[in-house]
Amino acid sequence: MAAPMRVFSRKGITWHCRRAAHQQSKAKYVAHTQRYCTSTSETESKSTDSVATPGTFKQDFFRATENDPTHQTLKHEGQFYSIPLEQVKSILPVGTSTKWQRLIQPFQEASIMVRRPALEVINYLKQADYTNPPVKYALYGKKGSGKTMSLSHIIHYCHSQGWLIVHLPDASQMNYKFKFDYIDNYSYKDSTPYECMYDQPVYAAEWLAHFKQRNHKFLSEITTTEAYIWSKRETTEKGEPLLDVVNQGLKRPKNSCDAIGVILKELEHHSMSGKNRILFAVKTVNGLFAPLTNIRKPGGYVIPVAELTLNMHFKNFLRGNWTNGAMVMTVDSQNTRNQPNHDFKPLHLLQKEGFEFLDPFVPIFVDNYNEKEMESCIEFYRHKRWIENDTVVTEDGRKQLKFLTENSPGLLTMMSPTM
Repeated sequence: MAAPMRVFSRKGITWHCRRAAHQQSKAKYVAHTQRYCTSTSETESKSTDSVATPGTFKQDFFRATENDPTHQTLKHEGQFYSIPLEQVKSILPVGTSTKWQRLIQPFQEASIMVRRPALEVINYLKQADYTNPPVKYALYGKKGSGKTMSLSHIIHYCHSQGWLIVHLPDASQMNYKFKFDYIDNYSYKDSTPYECMYDQPVYAAEWLAHFKQRNHKFLSEITTTEAYIWSKRETTEKGEPLLDVVNQGLKRPKNSCDAIGVILKELEHHSMSGKNRILFAVKTVNGLFAPLTNIRKPGGYVIPVAELTLNMHFKNFLRGNWTNGAMVMTVDSQNTRNQPNHDFKPLHLLQKEGFEFLDPFVPIFVDNYNEKEMESCIEFYRHKRWIENDTVVTEDGRKQLKFLTENSPGLLTMMSPTM
């Protein structure tokens, strides 16, 4: 006889049914992705006669004629543009949507939908005065509405314009993902020691690797404004390339957190010269203002977020004491801990401390798909065979799909192959 199901309740609401349905839908989504990947090679090997005729799909409807974000306008809204696969790792090496990353291999294409929030921020960036401190733009919206992909679109624009990109892939990951990645901070000799602070060398080394991959050409040109002593035998002299500081953090993970602090400090000085524009992109910026991490020291002491060295460095850079750049961030309830998730607005997620810290900023609302975007995405998935059931693309099937997903981009991606 099977054991009875355990029911967990919170504030009178039973969660086991919804959790089981979510796990079942996620399992179907993963299975469909694996099956799709294996069938892609077989489909490509077939002759072109087996491919649908040009009139089968409304390709002109969901395909953008312009793949350069610089020249995209509102007439491209709701259409997909493609990033060459060989450039994805250099433009968006980290920090993109997990669902989007999983679909690159089966689709054999890296496509992003042109949406109004991203176009609005890009238009602001084109007209901004970069002699003043950077303007802060905060993307907010419901879970799965496309905030991360809008941020990726903006990053692609800045990359195409030759900006130096400082990207924090997920500020909340420092709080909960690297549970056993912490050591007491110790800075050697002339460097400033941070008492009662904790380093995260593994996460910091990964961040430095992505930062070097994306901005290698700038790091050789920017030089340090002062000398930095790392140990008795290792020193970065004044006037040496910033690339040496990055390599120091990669070779000596113990110094990786301090290396990030030096890099951000030097970028603040470099911005005053006006040579290179800087984009500071942050996903889930409210994670910087969370109260606690999930890092528990022996004895039961839970490390507060404010005692993480990386949190201190990135928050100092977020103050905006520099010029010739911009800050674009998302405010998200996903992957946050001990924060209210009943509302998606910045005030509720940032709380008083974070809201006052970022103020002033420009809020950009990212809504679910409108009618045009929804139809375009359905046609795109149909063209890519992500939607295999023909009844889904009928008029009645489309209505049901829109009703079930509430026009949410995230739910549409997960539910389309399972119907």
